[in-house]
Amino acid sequence: MQQRMFPVEISVADEDALANKVATMQLWLARQRFEPLTFRYSFVASAILFRVDFSSEAEAIAFATAFDGKIGAH
Repeated sequence: MQQRMFPVEISVADEDALANKVATMQLWLARQRFEPLTFRYSFVASAILFRVDFSSEAEAIAFATAFDGKIGAH
């Protein structure tokens, strides 16, 4: 049986703020004791797009809310 995932997408357009944004996300995850299934990124037109997959919908919603992200397609 495949594990259900709840992906969150966060776009970071400011390259100068990138390292700080990643550190902030990682610290937030650690403080919440959330362990995402995956944490990856890709380069898109004018931003870096992070995709963080959670096994819990509640964790995905909390993360998306904290970082102005959106819940992606499953």
